[in-house]
Amino acid sequence: MTEHEILKRISSLPVKIYKRIGVLTKKTDVRLVVKFGVFLEDRPGSLADFALLIAGSNGNISFFHYNRSLHSNRVVAEVQISSWDDLAALADSLDRHRALIEETRIIRDDVQITSIENILEIKVRLENKPGTLAAFANLLKSHRANVLYMLYDEDIDLESADIAMATKNLGEIDSLLDAVNNAGYYYRVLYRGTDKKEAEHIIGLKLVEKFFLKLRKLLAHEDFDELRLIVDSSQDMQADLVQFYEEAGKYLESGDVFEKILALASQSRSRIGERFSAIGMPPVQINENVTLYSFRLPTSENIYLFHHDGELTMIDAGYGVYYEDIKKLLREKSIEPSQVTRIFLTHPDADHAGTAEYFAGEFGTQVFLHPGCRGVIENENRAYGLTGRLADLNKYYTRLINTFTKSRFHRNITYFPLSDLGYSGAFKVVFSFEIGGLKFEALESHGGHVPGHVFFLNREYGLIFTSDFLINVQSLSPEERNVLGVYRYLLTNPNSDSQLFKKESEALKKVIIALDAGLRKHRRYVTIFPGHGEYYRAELLKEIQTGKK
Repeated sequence: MTEHEILKRISSLPVKIYKRIGVLTKKTDVRLVVKFGVFLEDRPGSLADFALLIAGSNGNISFFHYNRSLHSNRVVAEVQISSWDDLAALADSLDRHRALIEETRIIRDDVQITSIENILEIKVRLENKPGTLAAFANLLKSHRANVLYMLYDEDIDLESADIAMATKNLGEIDSLLDAVNNAGYYYRVLYRGTDKKEAEHIIGLKLVEKFFLKLRKLLAHEDFDELRLIVDSSQDMQADLVQFYEEAGKYLESGDVFEKILALASQSRSRIGERFSAIGMPPVQINENVTLYSFRLPTSENIYLFHHDGELTMIDAGYGVYYEDIKKLLREKSIEPSQVTRIFLTHPDADHAGTAEYFAGEFGTQVFLHPGCRGVIENENRAYGLTGRLADLNKYYTRLINTFTKSRFHRNITYFPLSDLGYSGAFKVVFSFEIGGLKFEALESHGGHVPGHVFFLNREYGLIFTSDFLINVQSLSPEERNVLGVYRYLLTNPNSDSQLFKKESEALKKVIIALDAGLRKHRRYVTIFPGHGEYYRAELLKEIQTGKK
């Protein structure tokens, strides 16, 4: 076979050539060098099988890189070959083993690692000659160790490779290290799972696996297993989780905050039943006919209930997973949940709207939303209709958080008609309604947080429901703050338009301060009822917003 025919044969194989056949001269040696990419199965032994193909053709690997967290199957290798005949033999071998190296269109990017205790990373000396990597990889295969990451580059270190791997169980790591010792390899442990190290810093973990490892720190064992089973049993959900992490990786700060909130949502599943607890804030007696009850649910979101005229009107509703517990909570407070005749939602995020459909289905409760929320709900995408860098991240996040929290709110919704009722500061008043004789206005948000967001304002008594604007973060527990994220991130990244959100927040403060000044003349004041944390008076607004309370 001529040199031209050999090159043609290689180009027909399922490999991506990064470096055409070149000639490397080292003193008296003349070698052929080729650098190419292939696709291997993400399983124990696949590296050994591939390295054996190279060794069987007298090839010496001079560069090898595999990072499972970047791509579960892609490997880049540079091989030095002594002769054209050996290169032809390598081409034949690769051709016979196409199934080993060929990229498949349907790859189940499954979650294999859910415990960091089974992970080991070492730096090992490998003699620079054909077959060395194959021999070491075969040793790993015999202990069913799956390689997560490997970097060998003779230009950096001629006889040293960094390898991260995972075993099926913790005991296998000790057995593997004994085998490495007995085989005479020199090595140094860079990391093993017993060390305290955050999952995001462990080389070779898939993004989805990092998420599950974080959840293990938050959830009880049985809750973690349930959530893992839900993801494993749903290809759509698993695909959404993978896509979420691919998008999150592009926008680091945004992805980090969304991940924390997603973890919080997942944690909600472990706070139901006997482990459910809610913080009841002091009831507010608005007048002789209306009492306002406020409750903070286990994952920090608030629900508000006006008791009036023998019925209840709710503002925001909490995650769907809490529905049964919310009913029990109300009955313990001598509040009958069947009396919830109306629910007014500030916006369609799961932590504020998730139980609405449950109330509607069981009690015939009317659910009211701004019509701008229709697309968000029908398409399960909190950024529906918007464009920009975070649109896809929001789409996958919405689907996941709705599923994790068992939130349902896409039916039995009344989209209130929009009217032109003037302005309140910078905000258009688009709807009005009454609760026990109290007149409320719906102030239309500019869309900084999520489409269709509204604020509910009663001017007479100075009641304003701001939801995810003007949150009282200082009143949250350390655990709630940790999962929700740093305050400045929370009010920047989970929003449709961060800059617009900031402007809206400032405009909303102006509305509140102006109204508060007017009410002070009548010995009243404005109270802000946020979506998270305790309610507070307008006089504390500046301190709470700047973190100086």
